[in-house]
Amino acid sequence: MPGRFICYVQDMLKCSLLLLLAAGSMLADDSKAIKTRDGKCQAAVPASWNVGMITSMATSSNPKMNAIVSSPLRSTFDAVKQNAQKLYTNDKVTKDSATEFQMEGKSMSNQPNVYRAIQSGGQVCLIEVIYETGTIDQARSVAVSLKTK
Repeated sequence: MPGRFICYVQDMLKCSLLLLLAAGSMLADDSKAIKTRDGKCQAAVPASWNVGMITSMATSSNPKMNAIVSSPLRSTFDAVKQNAQKLYTNDKVTKDSATEFQMEGKSMSNQPNVYRAIQSGGQVCLIEVIYETGTIDQARSVAVSLKTK
């Protein structure tokens, strides 16, 4: 039948890939990218957000939530994790692996935040999402979109 998408058992892998691609393209239409100057680190924020003149920063339309992406020069992933725990004394570590690190709590400005660092190869990427309104789940969804190129 035209317009219907039917997956047969033998085509499940193909169908799964098509569905993932379709979901990814829908997400891309509903978001904007923020990225480091060199473009090696990037995250997605909702399309309604305002991306600043410095494209590594964005603010929600109400402006009660903001995100910033960065990449420290000459710093190892382990050093980033150690420094973050010293600086963000009101955050608790929620993820800690060889390639992903995340903390949640209160930022240095005493507002709720989600701080995340990832490593891919030698590249370390950071994001901090700070929010006055909204939910931690909204902040997490921006933080987990962080990726390296």
